[in-house]
Amino acid sequence: MHELIDVKPFPDKASRKSFTGGTVESERIALRYLTHGQGGALMAQVRFGAGSEGAPKRAHGGAVLTVLDEAMGAACWVRRMPVLTARISAAFRRGVPLEADLTVETAIVRETPRLIFVTSRLIDAKGGLYAEAEGSFARLRPDQVAATFG
Repeated sequence: MHELIDVKPFPDKASRKSFTGGTVESERIALRYLTHGQGGALMAQVRFGAGSEGAPKRAHGGAVLTVLDEAMGAACWVRRMPVLTARISAAFRRGVPLEADLTVETAIVRETPRLIFVTSRLIDAKGGLYAEAEGSFARLRPDQVAATFG
């Protein structure tokens, strides 16, 4: 088993005002990105705070989808493949409890010259599945990265 390494997949300027990635004290969504060793698969530790509540004591589906989307994009960015989301499809398997320590697993499954296809799963420590998604992400040219992220 490889050591887990903290990573920051997105350009610093772009991530400072992100809806996700704050601390639990922010009461929204706390996200921490890690890889399994150098260049390994990206995962995220996530906790949904009270500010992400939908149904009582459960994270809003939009908040869950946001985390899955961001993690899939991060899986590309951490491999130096800048992207923006093109399409996402998700399945919600059960309600996501607030304040629970959960994990997002990602996998890049296919690449074309224009698109990168990624999957993600939101699970608990026992492997219980809460939600899963697949998405296609449009590659950005260097001039598009500069224009979008500065």
